[in-house]
Amino acid sequence: MGASVGLPVWSRCSWRSSGPPSCWPPPASWRPTPPSSVAQSFHTTHVVWFSLTLTLVSTLITPFAIKLGDLYGKRRVRLAMTALGAIGEMLAAMAGNFWLLLVGRAIAGFYGPFGALSFAAIRDLFPRRLIKPASSIMGSSVGLVALASPFLAAWLVDSWGYRGALWFLAVATAIGFALVAFLVPETPRHAHDSGFDWLGGIVLGGGLTALVYGVGQGQSWGWTDSGTLGWLGAGIAALVVFLFVERASAHPIIDLGVLRRRPVFLALTAGGLAQAVAFTMPVMAILLALYPSIPGVSDGLGWTSHHNAMIGISWNLVMFGTGLLAGRVLRRLDARKVWYAGLVAMAVGYTLVGFFHGDELQLALTSCIANIGSGIVVAATPVLVVGVVSKDEQGLGSGLSNMLLNLFGAVLTAGAYAVLDANSTVLKGTAFYLDAGYTWVFWLGALVTLVALLLSLFMPPLRDPEKDHAVPA
Repeated sequence: MGASVGLPVWSRCSWRSSGPPSCWPPPASWRPTPPSSVAQSFHTTHVVWFSLTLTLVSTLITPFAIKLGDLYGKRRVRLAMTALGAIGEMLAAMAGNFWLLLVGRAIAGFYGPFGALSFAAIRDLFPRRLIKPASSIMGSSVGLVALASPFLAAWLVDSWGYRGALWFLAVATAIGFALVAFLVPETPRHAHDSGFDWLGGIVLGGGLTALVYGVGQGQSWGWTDSGTLGWLGAGIAALVVFLFVERASAHPIIDLGVLRRRPVFLALTAGGLAQAVAFTMPVMAILLALYPSIPGVSDGLGWTSHHNAMIGISWNLVMFGTGLLAGRVLRRLDARKVWYAGLVAMAVGYTLVGFFHGDELQLALTSCIANIGSGIVVAATPVLVVGVVSKDEQGLGSGLSNMLLNLFGAVLTAGAYAVLDANSTVLKGTAFYLDAGYTWVFWLGALVTLVALLLSLFMPPLRDPEKDHAVPA
């Protein structure tokens, strides 16, 4: 969500005091990134759905995945999810029209909650002394993925177009299915009744999906547009209705009593906000790097995708290495103190990125500082969840953390683009962003991080998963 839709890079444009730069339109040598490649292949202006469909379906089914994992075991549910994911990506790769492509992406969205169930499975399968480090290593692995993905994506798209990237996802998901099938044991069941609150799941998932969609479309439709207000209103109404549905249900899909506990509410909210910053701000940095540098028109850096990937190695290595180190430290120290340190580093880092982002050295150094904090945040968030819920509630806690990340990420992305649009120049229907917009976007990330820190200061001491036998369900 919030990913760039494939931006041309004019690195040597001449410019004039009036009118577009002399190299308009983009040179033929420009190779589009996957979403824009899709737009060109199918001649569509609705390419945002290429990514948005996946997010919406993932948000919709997360409540069901949580409950089904507790009822029937997380391994069974993850196998079903990965099978559907592989089928969906294959269908998308073979699609002959844009709408069939979206159907494939919608089916692929069923593997969206896989991570939430995996974090919950750690608590079921690992020795108690390894729960914290295993959770933090899994969380920080996003930095490792970010190291290789830009180069891999560029190679696949340059060689085989967007279909090459989709086929790779299908094969990788199929391999994931085989690894889960042959190597991962089944988890204990944490719900022993056979009832299932389908209505509650539909209302909750539908409400969150409506909110994410409304926020995601608000920037293009306008925040006062009837469509935007309608989707946001429908989402809020659905969440209110969900509260009444769950109170009346004999088998609620979510135990509302868990959410009313102050430690759970604070940990999930602060964790969702901080992770939204950790995952959204790097996308804004990519936007800055890839947009052209045209004096008076566009204040991007004008990098190529390959150059951006090379520079990005620095802060992605920092994020991954910091996450691994945090995993070791979290076993010995109060997780809250480690979490506070991560939030402070991330807030300071993005404040500095706002001031200094004019060249490779500035962006690399300031982003490394920010990603020291991001590495700690993504490593410590699962540990916070472990510390505020019991073993039987772990699936619920991880699932809610995932849903809040989607929701806060959509809101933060929409806010960032609103700031950029307020500081932009429009030529030939394309918005080019000015330096003030980039500055305020990174400061917005720092501000949201400080809000997460303020909430975190009210968290009570966390429970130790090594003493699960002392924790009431």
